[in-house]
Amino acid sequence: MRALILRAFTLAALPLAIVASHPARAWAQPSGPQPPGQPAEYYIATRIESLLSTPNLVLMADYYRIDMRFGPNLRIDALVVEAVEAKTRLKGLRVQVRDPENRRRQEGTSFIDFEELIGLARGVSSMAELAAKWMHDDRQATELSLTTAGGFRLAIRQSARVPRAYLSTGLFDPVITSIDIAELPTLRQAFDEALAILNRK
Repeated sequence: MRALILRAFTLAALPLAIVASHPARAWAQPSGPQPPGQPAEYYIATRIESLLSTPNLVLMADYYRIDMRFGPNLRIDALVVEAVEAKTRLKGLRVQVRDPENRRRQEGTSFIDFEELIGLARGVSSMAELAAKWMHDDRQATELSLTTAGGFRLAIRQSARVPRAYLSTGLFDPVITSIDIAELPTLRQAFDEALAILNRK
């Protein structure tokens, strides 16, 4: 009987040991009323968002608008956040997407750490080059995609011989808009401009 109890305690303790061996994930509970369908807790995947969500810190956030021609459905801001007393300083991007089909819906937001930004800019160029080489064959649909840790996603889909680029933000219940394939170089330029601004800060 004692052996059975010991075995039960061992099996119960094993998952706890596995969890303890992995680094803790950051979760946050946003303040204020949440829109319908928004989870009460959400996973924080970026360093810059983690700093912005840290309580009991004096934070200074500087936003630098990246001027583009995409209209009101997409906004990109370079961002520098500093914890004044802790002397912690992080750089990155805030990308906001608005649903063109539902103006009453809250816009989606994703944060991108500075370290991810170089790879993201290169990825946009690679995807544009690959999409330009797509051939019309017997494939019903083709998709390229790139997703950052904070939930910003760029997907290029070709269906019925009409390629289109889709941008979405948010890890949960993402908000989606679309742009023409020909506008991908402009998106790359926006990321390059953000890199240039952040490198000077």
